[in-house]
Amino acid sequence: MKFHIEGYGCSLNKADTQAIEAMLEEQGFQKTGLEKLGRKGIAIINACAVKETTEKRMLSRIEKLYAASKKQGFQLIVFGCLAKISSGKISRISESIVRLPPALESLSEFLSIGKQEFSPSKPAASEEGIISIIPICRGCLGNCSYCAVKHARGNLKSYSIQELKKAFEKEIKNGKKEVWLTAQDCGCYGFDLGTNLAELLEELLKTKGNYRIRVGMANAQHLQKFLPELLKQMKNERVFNFLHLPLQSGNDRILELMNRQYSVKEWLSTVQNARKEIPEITIATDIIVGFPTETEKEFEETLKALEKAKVDVMNISRYGKRPFTTAAKMKEVSTQVKKQRSIKATEFYNRLSLEENKRMLGKETIALIDEIGKKGNFIARSSNYKPIVLENAKIGEFVKVRVEKAEKSFLRGKISKIK
Repeated sequence: MKFHIEGYGCSLNKADTQAIEAMLEEQGFQKTGLEKLGRKGIAIINACAVKETTEKRMLSRIEKLYAASKKQGFQLIVFGCLAKISSGKISRISESIVRLPPALESLSEFLSIGKQEFSPSKPAASEEGIISIIPICRGCLGNCSYCAVKHARGNLKSYSIQELKKAFEKEIKNGKKEVWLTAQDCGCYGFDLGTNLAELLEELLKTKGNYRIRVGMANAQHLQKFLPELLKQMKNERVFNFLHLPLQSGNDRILELMNRQYSVKEWLSTVQNARKEIPEITIATDIIVGFPTETEKEFEETLKALEKAKVDVMNISRYGKRPFTTAAKMKEVSTQVKKQRSIKATEFYNRLSLEENKRMLGKETIALIDEIGKKGNFIARSSNYKPIVLENAKIGEFVKVRVEKAEKSFLRGKISKIK
């Protein structure tokens, strides 16, 4: 049987899509383009539903896929968070569309190929390039009032250090140079197994080779429990000095409404302790503007906290009501106010990011060239995961780079030595 697959959303979704592709090919399915599926084929879309705007894009893509399925006669399957969170909206496009939650068991059982589960020990379709994505756990320990993904992915289930190390060693042996450890929340990895992220890193770093590990998003309330141990592992040159630490709001009242389980002071303390141990560490964060009942003063407090933390990377989201969330019942801020705050936060971030990037000017850093840029140039990642644009390079090389120019979202540099 022929199949076509598309995946959208976070790095965890991308990894799930690769695992589905590998499972189908292992079972004898033949991957092909959408236009070549025919009546006996299946098309799978692994669709994201984290934000309202994302959901609209996904539904638009599903409509186009459904139109193609009517023309050709193939079976359309919507898999993942969107199918679990907004099943009704999909069925309004057509009741014939199969809707399956983000569990490999549901897909394998629907296709009658025996019960399969997501696991790091199972093969995943490998994309070209030097980057590999390894999910370290599924679900989370939080219950944020605005998040519908909890409804889709459930509670924490961590993979053992032993099976993750085997998967990691296999990727390094197969020539991957950059490995992303990903999860809904890497910070709580292993809490259900009596271990943690620092202990996982310590074990992975026993693997010989020249590579880099990028740790995915982690929440402050979990990292506080083992931060010194984590930072000790991050001082190893094979771990990017990079922390993705969501703030969401710089006001404690809003954080409590969000059910974020940490205070602004605790978040700032985590950042400050990280910078004390690793001064060059890159701090990425997420904020939500226009959360229900957020005042202008409370929004301004978010900007003040970000200024104090000197964040390097910031993802800005306008609040949008999501199904199965308690925040959906709260009094919303007007669309116009959300827009104004989003614009202001973006202008603030552009200034702050440029200031932080200018600190890199004239410095030399060891960087890994990991992708081709949009204009045919190359992107290298510095030791603190800053993107550096290079004109002449080779994917997979480690090079010494001198930073010559700073932009708001990237650096420009020149290779001074190939390692």
